[in-house]
Amino acid sequence: MKLDQFIFSNQPKYRICRHIALWIAFSAYFFVVNFFPKSEEELLSSKTFIDAFHKMIYIPISIFSVYISIYILVPRLLLAEKYIYFLISFFVLSIFNIGIAYLITRLLVHFTQQIPAEVYVYQSLIYGLGMSAAASGFATIIKMYKLYYIEQKENEILLQQSINTELQMIKSNFHPHFLSNALSNIAEFIHNNSKETPVIILKLSDLLSYILYENQEDRVSLEQEMLMVKEYLDLERILYGNRIVIDIQEEGDLSGKAIAPLILLTLVQNCCEQFLISLQQKLNIDITAISGVNQFIFQLSCNGYYENIHGLADQNTRFSQALRRIQLTYADQHKMEIHSENGLFQMTIILEQAALKDMSVENSEEISRYEPA
Repeated sequence: MKLDQFIFSNQPKYRICRHIALWIAFSAYFFVVNFFPKSEEELLSSKTFIDAFHKMIYIPISIFSVYISIYILVPRLLLAEKYIYFLISFFVLSIFNIGIAYLITRLLVHFTQQIPAEVYVYQSLIYGLGMSAAASGFATIIKMYKLYYIEQKENEILLQQSINTELQMIKSNFHPHFLSNALSNIAEFIHNNSKETPVIILKLSDLLSYILYENQEDRVSLEQEMLMVKEYLDLERILYGNRIVIDIQEEGDLSGKAIAPLILLTLVQNCCEQFLISLQQKLNIDITAISGVNQFIFQLSCNGYYENIHGLADQNTRFSQALRRIQLTYADQHKMEIHSENGLFQMTIILEQAALKDMSVENSEEISRYEPA
């Protein structure tokens, strides 16, 4: 039995065990509170134990008070913000408990010993009001904390569901626009009997396979993602010729780390599309991937020849969605810096070690599926 299930589960077996444990603990506390030896002789006397045991006859008052409080007063009045009705009801319950305690005191005296009249009132107040109010208050605090805890957990679940839904929408809206352009170019390459045609088809096949299948996964290996970035840029280099200049630098060991699929590829793709809008534009794209012990750093720099490109992340909806996906996926486990000015776009993404879940050895087999032909 897990502790959180024992405390918070509403399954009957857990609720029964929880209530039994509560009243066993309360009974032990009640016995200790009423165990008042005045000397060593009384400490060893059975009468002292018997007197304390007799007073446990008041426990049903506390049980009654607790369940009335947590199942009626708290949910129907206190949480409903009916504070006047709550105070009135609590006062009526207290008077009722005192009356029951007085009757129990008379019954206890009848079967045990005679006590002064003032003790009737004292014990009625102590056990009818004091102990029952303390038990009710303690149970109410536990109830309120439990409700707060459950509400927080439900909010976390709803938030996570909302994030997952938004992520799925972003992933489903991912359209690799370079595919249509690549297919057009393939037709032209085939018509011209270009020797690059088989290479383009193989690279496009690898990219399409990666996009269609790995996009359904939560994580892929970092090596795999970087490999697809290189494959994409190689394809763009063939299609655009001297209009695009690419420099990729890798530092550190990328193995054993995982990343959300298409995170880096989408950024690079949108950067290329934004900077190669017209036939006159040229693009210098520099990528640096640094894998350290505690983090992974991805730096992307796109330098075009035109100064009419400003606010890349704001103008390009798909790029904004890619950035939003990073924020949703990695939350406080990432840092991001973006600068765009006069045709120069620079981005730095830092993923903390906690965001890079370790990949198993079997992922090395997956990488081989996408090795360049």
